[in-house]
Amino acid sequence: MNTMTKQRLLVGLIVVLIATNLSTIGSFYYHRFSEQKKIEAELTTQASVPGEQRTRYFRDQLGLSDEQTNSIREINRSFNRSARTIESKLAELRQEIVGELGQSNSDTVRLKNIAAEIGNNHRELKELTTKFYLDMKKVCSPEQQKKLHTIFQSMLNKENQVNLPQPGYQRGRGRNR
Repeated sequence: MNTMTKQRLLVGLIVVLIATNLSTIGSFYYHRFSEQKKIEAELTTQASVPGEQRTRYFRDQLGLSDEQTNSIREINRSFNRSARTIESKLAELRQEIVGELGQSNSDTVRLKNIAAEIGNNHRELKELTTKFYLDMKKVCSPEQQKKLHTIFQSMLNKENQVNLPQPGYQRGRGRNR
């Protein structure tokens, strides 16, 4: 093989390797981006569970009377208003922390203060969820309280956070209520 042929083969091999590397990197970022969008969509769906569907879910699962259902509806509305306010604050704080991290000279004292405020808001949200559960429990009979506890246990996700019923809850086989 002459030098010119070897050189062409090496250049061809380099071009193939570069193309392979670029496609691998492109594929990695594409999948990472699409997964992130999917996760964001799921979180948005979780955050936007209409209160009426949650009330309906608990009514069906616990066999609530009309009076109990009305009480749960009011408890749920109060919870939703307060939880949305806290979740909105958390979103703002997350934006602040990312903005500060993006600064050329990030202020570590400010970052610590924002992190502490995020922690306080998470605590508030957990306390609010606890109050939501205890208020619902007061409305329930002892048998319903046992079912309520089982429902909340089943809603724990892998981070041990409660995921309340999702939109589109269906009772029976494909029927919306």
